[in-house]
Amino acid sequence: MRREDRTRLMQFHAFLDWVSGRLTAAQAGERLGVSARTFHRATAWCWNVRPGIRPDGVVHRFVQADGTFTQHGWGMLIAIDERGRVIAWQWCGHENRHAYRRLFSRIAPPDLLVCDGNAACGSAAATAWPGTPIQRCMVHVIRDTKRDLTGRPRTPAGRELLALARRLGRIHDRRAATRWQTDLNDWHATHGDFIKQRTMASSDPTNPKALAGRRWWWKHERLRRAYFRLARLLARGELFAALTIDESLPTTTNMLEGGVNADIKRVLDAHRGLNEEHMRRCCEWVAYLKSDRPDPDRFVTPDAWKPTRRMTTTPGPKEGSLTDVQRPAPGVDAYESGFGIRTGWAGRT
Repeated sequence: MRREDRTRLMQFHAFLDWVSGRLTAAQAGERLGVSARTFHRATAWCWNVRPGIRPDGVVHRFVQADGTFTQHGWGMLIAIDERGRVIAWQWCGHENRHAYRRLFSRIAPPDLLVCDGNAACGSAAATAWPGTPIQRCMVHVIRDTKRDLTGRPRTPAGRELLALARRLGRIHDRRAATRWQTDLNDWHATHGDFIKQRTMASSDPTNPKALAGRRWWWKHERLRRAYFRLARLLARGELFAALTIDESLPTTTNMLEGGVNADIKRVLDAHRGLNEEHMRRCCEWVAYLKSDRPDPDRFVTPDAWKPTRRMTTTPGPKEGSLTDVQRPAPGVDAYESGFGIRTGWAGRT
């Protein structure tokens, strides 16, 4: 006799290997001894199973938080601990304070937060975890500086500042951080007057800024922005916060970007064609399996075995609301099965 619970678990394990990896449906179906079409039909109920992570209340040495987004416009905020384990996630339309507050509300205040510097993330952390220092990801700082200065700045001041920013990726102790801070101060002492230069509208009347009504603007605006970003992070203590606490703490979000976000993107790329709800379930399983001691079988319950309704037929309008043109011809039941507007799962595998 076949036991349905054993059969369902076997189907679920094959589905989990497929949805969280890069196997094709045909390869996953081989584990069940069926074709790709039969595999999709046999595991359709598995989309009803949704994972989740319970708050554990553990105080972590550091937490890395960031979001990964899809081309559909929605994204997933993810937080990992010092072991690279996913401890929470939150769906959102875009990175905002409300979404980050919901994410942080499920995590005990850590000793350090490492993030990419999103303003919403910092604001939410200040509310949910007051007193927790923030370390700005060095990779993002270097990237932002390069975006302002380009890879080949034209001025000596720009080239020197870009070289200073690139050095951030090689700073791993407090002594090197102190030297870097001194070099930044020296840069400002040398080029401070240079970044104060202005352009008057009267000297360039065809400039769009002049046409917009501005009387003057900074001549080296992007260089100023790059410098004051570094100075502002330094003043807030977000540039070397990790080194101040413990030199072994990370100064980048590479563990999250390369260990979780990259895997989610690879899996979604391997399973192109899923609808949005199934894409979200796919992301959730990838994240859950990277949590501490995952136990996916505990989410499988008999309620999930119920098949989803694959097709619905829109009922016909009331007889009194039909016009002569809309009323069916005699002898033809225009609202019998097959004539109505179909919605839902029709035509999908």
